[in-house]
Amino acid sequence: MSTAVANLPDLAHLPADLLAKAAEVPGLPERLLRFIRLEVAMDEQRRQRHSPQALALLEKARERVAKRQAAGIERSEAMREFHANYAAIVEAL
Repeated sequence: MSTAVANLPDLAHLPADLLAKAAEVPGLPERLLRFIRLEVAMDEQRRQRHSPQALALLEKARERVAKRQAAGIERSEAMREFHANYAAIVEAL
């Protein structure tokens, strides 16, 4: 059994019979390593996609939604208010 396949249980919990069969697959450790590197790179990109400022704005918006829901304000009412504000902004431009 290759070292990479033997270390796989540290990362993913595989049944012993599947681990034994995986050890017989040619090139599997290299393909798994390539896959994991791609997944890590994509996760890093996702984390860097939005600025801290954008994430802070999102959190503020979530807090406002929670307050509105706690106050019993319906989504449809909030959307009417949004559209009215948007129309006022567009007219002001």
